[in-house]
Amino acid sequence: MVESQVSGTVGKLASAAKAAAILGLALMCLAPRRTAAAEHPLTKDDVGLLLIGGASTDKMVALIRERGVDFQMNADLAQKFHKDGASDEVIDALQKAGEKWAAAQKNAGSSKEVASPARPAASGPLALPAPPAASSAPAASSAPAASPSTSQPVNEMGTAAPVKTKINDALAAADRTDKDSESPKVMAAAGHPAAGPAPDLSDPNPARIQQIVQEFATKETLFKEARDNYTYHQINKVETLDPDGHPDGVYQQEWDILYDDAGHRIEHVTYAPVSTLQRVIMTPEDLNAMRNIQPFVLTSTELPEYEIKYLGHVKVDQITAFVFSIRPKEIEKRHQYFQGVVWVDDRDLQIVKTEGKPVGELVKSKQENLFPRFTTYREQIDGKFWFPTFTMADDTLHFSDGPPVHIKEIIRYSDYKQFKSNVKIIGVAPTDQPTPAAPAKPPNPK
Repeated sequence: MVESQVSGTVGKLASAAKAAAILGLALMCLAPRRTAAAEHPLTKDDVGLLLIGGASTDKMVALIRERGVDFQMNADLAQKFHKDGASDEVIDALQKAGEKWAAAQKNAGSSKEVASPARPAASGPLALPAPPAASSAPAASSAPAASPSTSQPVNEMGTAAPVKTKINDALAAADRTDKDSESPKVMAAAGHPAAGPAPDLSDPNPARIQQIVQEFATKETLFKEARDNYTYHQINKVETLDPDGHPDGVYQQEWDILYDDAGHRIEHVTYAPVSTLQRVIMTPEDLNAMRNIQPFVLTSTELPEYEIKYLGHVKVDQITAFVFSIRPKEIEKRHQYFQGVVWVDDRDLQIVKTEGKPVGELVKSKQENLFPRFTTYREQIDGKFWFPTFTMADDTLHFSDGPPVHIKEIIRYSDYKQFKSNVKIIGVAPTDQPTPAAPAKPPNPK
């Protein structure tokens, strides 16, 4: 999504002084970073992801003592981690681990500067996002999604809250902007007991973790092939919000995903009112994110493009799942990737939840194309595969030459039906190489 010409002009007049600083942060956030091996010290990003994902105090302290950290604590970091849900015990463990790291750096004669408590340490290459809010939008600048590591995620106040409560709160907020739509049944646990003894959430050994990654990528490959043989209905809704939180522009399209007589997947637009977005413009990359990034599928073919880091074994609603951080190893031009966290059902070894954002944001003709952080939930369809049924985002686009734009987005996937070869669709363009819809034309500056 790019900023409209009108808002861009206003932004140049209103915020030229801070454009360079914001752009620098955006570039820093986009820089690919190779994750450390499992035995390496925890980074600030790792700590933030674990906290936002709901890691318990005991789990956090154990990990910090076992692996150490590669930074020194200071007042700003302590405040940030407290906000993300860190207890005093976790802060104390981080403080001690940071002191050990600083001493080791000094003893080794490292030239790397160690931040003192009086001076904040340089922030990492990724800004940690807040816990997911509600509805969404296909183009916001934001950092990767949060990720859990053992128990429950944090709520908006930074304290522990049940995953189901978090999901229900998010869905309720989403439905405030989409009242006529029915909330989905999020991650109904087919085959998982609703009650009983506490589940085994022990961490697999490193060899088993690598095996799990290969196995769930294989399952995702099979799922992708299966999903390509299902028809379904997709609703895409994007809103921009004014400073009071009221919608001041809406884009909406509904598609029937069908197949022609040759088996090619096609999109039949069933509803497309005129867009009223004024401060941003929908781009082909936004539509691609709706098709391919937000219902993220990580196949065996795509696996080598990503760095996968195991984060923990958790209970999510009525299921138990392994949690993995996923980041692209490199970002190629004109190519979109997913960056964030996935929850993999520990029985079916399929992705059941995705939280992150598209990366590979493009700049064309001095226009920035930014995307939001989103959360996608899946449900088990036909008792075998987990299909995406609901995506939401609530994020702010920070353009370098204009004011920020608050955007919400809701995507709903419904009516999954297995494709029958005798179905014939005539007069609809295939989407194997989709021709993007013309972007909303910005108003002429007055």
